[in-house]
Amino acid sequence: MNHTPKTKRPLGLTRAHQQVKKLTSLRQEQRDTRQYAEAWYQALRGWQVIYPTVTTPSISYAAFRASGSVETLTSGEVSPFLPTYLSTPSGELSEAQVARAITEMTLSRIPGTVQLGRMLDRLRHQDNGSMESLLRGTAWSQHKERALRYAVAVLTLAVRLDDVEAERPLQQVTTELSQTKVVNAVQNC
Repeated sequence: MNHTPKTKRPLGLTRAHQQVKKLTSLRQEQRDTRQYAEAWYQALRGWQVIYPTVTTPSISYAAFRASGSVETLTSGEVSPFLPTYLSTPSGELSEAQVARAITEMTLSRIPGTVQLGRMLDRLRHQDNGSMESLLRGTAWSQHKERALRYAVAVLTLAVRLDDVEAERPLQQVTTELSQTKVVNAVQNC
């Protein structure tokens, strides 16, 4: 007979506890994904532009007036173009950079990317075709497939803008959207 010693489980780590912990962490990750997509969605929907503060030096013209010079100095009146920024979940991004990324998506040769770009363009211009929110409470909106499509669009843009934190949520939302399409296709048969 082979007598292998039985190892005891650590206290509090039964299989049921492990399953509950795994499911709870999965639900939390899904909630975090939805919240992150919603944050990007609202940032683009609101399109709140941040203007940089311009400091102009105070200059005394007394020396020029005393010398009898009649030329007007325009120091600081013609300042260089200062970029504007958008407040996003990944920080402040150049408004031009975000707009350029959306335009590149709409001009893409890939039909799916063009569709995402058009959705983002409608969102940016606050078209009535966009949704008020992707969420209803902490779950997806009642128009789940549409909310998922917008989530894919905003998270795709976020990844294109080098938001590393958007990569995992984009994968999750893309997977969930493909599963939703399959379920809808089966229900429509």
